[in-house]
Amino acid sequence: MPVPVNKNLHILIMPSWYKSPETPVLGTFFEEQARALQKEGYTVGVIYPEYTPPGELFSSKNKERLDFYMDKGIPTFNIKTQAGIPKLRRLSYRQYSKAVNDVYDEYVKNFGKPDLIHAHSVFHAGIAGFQIAKLHKIPFIITEHLTAYLMGYINNKVDIEVAREIFEYADGSLIVSHNFRKDLEKQLDLPEHTFKVIHNLVNELFFNSYLPKTYSGTEETFRFFTNSFLLPRKNIRLIIDAIKILLDKGLNVHLTIGGDGPMNETLREYVKFLGLESKIHFTGKLWRDEVKTEIDKSHAFVLASQYETFGVVLIESLACGRPVVCTDSGGPSDFVHKEQGVIVKEHESDALAKGMEHVILNYNSYNQKELISYCRENFNEHKIASEMMEMYHNVLSKRVIYS
Repeated sequence: MPVPVNKNLHILIMPSWYKSPETPVLGTFFEEQARALQKEGYTVGVIYPEYTPPGELFSSKNKERLDFYMDKGIPTFNIKTQAGIPKLRRLSYRQYSKAVNDVYDEYVKNFGKPDLIHAHSVFHAGIAGFQIAKLHKIPFIITEHLTAYLMGYINNKVDIEVAREIFEYADGSLIVSHNFRKDLEKQLDLPEHTFKVIHNLVNELFFNSYLPKTYSGTEETFRFFTNSFLLPRKNIRLIIDAIKILLDKGLNVHLTIGGDGPMNETLREYVKFLGLESKIHFTGKLWRDEVKTEIDKSHAFVLASQYETFGVVLIESLACGRPVVCTDSGGPSDFVHKEQGVIVKEHESDALAKGMEHVILNYNSYNQKELISYCRENFNEHKIASEMMEMYHNVLSKRVIYS
């Protein structure tokens, strides 16, 4: 018989990356989705099965561990476990999943069996979630977020087979933008509309205390802000080059770069090499309220990623009433139109500088309150949580109750 539909469901969320003592701002959108479901009356738990690649386990920073804490009403387990032998991928994934299943058993012992498992990204929490769901006959949903498929980083035959197997098995396969849906279905040779699109949400924090921003012309410094994990694919250097082009044209601009990551020192050295220390400022890692503060201080947000599955930082800026400039990177096409800013087709510094200049010259034509309304209407917590809840209920209503 079908599972009775009720609002008070118990959802176990399994993210592939998440906050930890070492990375306290990682995977914030997973936590925000969990909080949104919690606000809707759901019981929510988190198991973060941190994946340690083979060969790295014996590093002093990668010892196996199991942490548990109650995070404002959300029981949270963080397990770090070995991946096994590099050349025996399926065996390694089974070993990894078995260790995570032991934590799942502990979770159930203390908090009860969830109605549904929702994993985020196949690699690697989705692998463990898939195995646990099969073993315990629990409905299973997967949301894919990783750009790695389309960047060519996931190219091992076994990994591609595993991804296909999981997407085909899942009771629901979700994805965060329409371009990413089409690109990934093509990449993995999956049937059209294997995935249902449910966008990411924007934290209510970004709608609070709107601060209007005007621009009085070239005598005033026009302030751009960008915020990301500083990885090569985020193309921060492209933004720096675009800033130099604008400065060389005589425009009075400033760039604040938020975030930390592997490219941090390289980018700082590049700014120093260009002699732009007074025009480009690095903040380092930012907490959510600090991101909001930096957006409020800026005129516009700029993002130059090679590929974005969605672009949460862009909707955070729109929620604060700030227009955006971004490269044509996939996900942002779902929500950045001429009223919200500029999408630059070419991933080149001249083209990006031209897009940034367009926003500068037309700045006062952007209706900041309409940007906020547009963002609130499409990406507020309740709307996205409701779409998730509808998906959960549809899945459960089709499932058989197993004794």
